Amino acid sequence: MVIATVISTVLASFYLYFGVHTYLIIVVGAIFNIGVNSHLVMLGGAFVKTPIDLSTSKQAFGDKQSFNIKTMLIAIPKLVVPMILYAAGYYLFSPNIGLVFVAGAGILGFAFRNYMFSQIEKIYKSEKYATIEAYKQKS
Repeated sequence: MVIATVISTVLASFYLYFGVHTYLIIVVGAIFNIGVNSHLVMLGGAFVKTPIDLSTSKQAFGDKQSFNIKTMLIAIPKLVVPMILYAAGYYLFSPNIGLVFVAGAGILGFAFRNYMFSQIEKIYKSEKYATIEAYKQKS
């Protein structure tokens, strides 16, 4: 996820044509993705135990069993937290401070990555048998 985020941020540099602030939004989003969303993706993998059939093209969203309430609950912070942080900085101070708040959350997430990954590892260890059972091939 980190490599893809860095590559897409560099490739998005043509947005500088629309202004530095526009590209700054992209960079801040990348910092948040690397620092916070990487943890949330790993956390989501610990709780969502529905295999996804990637070889089928039945529907746009795949199997309906793959989308459940746990998936939605893990996705909400990915969407809402950066918007709340930006709005707080924007309305209390200025648009640039809103970006600083979002980037700061990403930097804090990166700074505490070892702690977060150890907590996520504990969850994976406690959920390992349920995960193995869920992914077993059914004949």
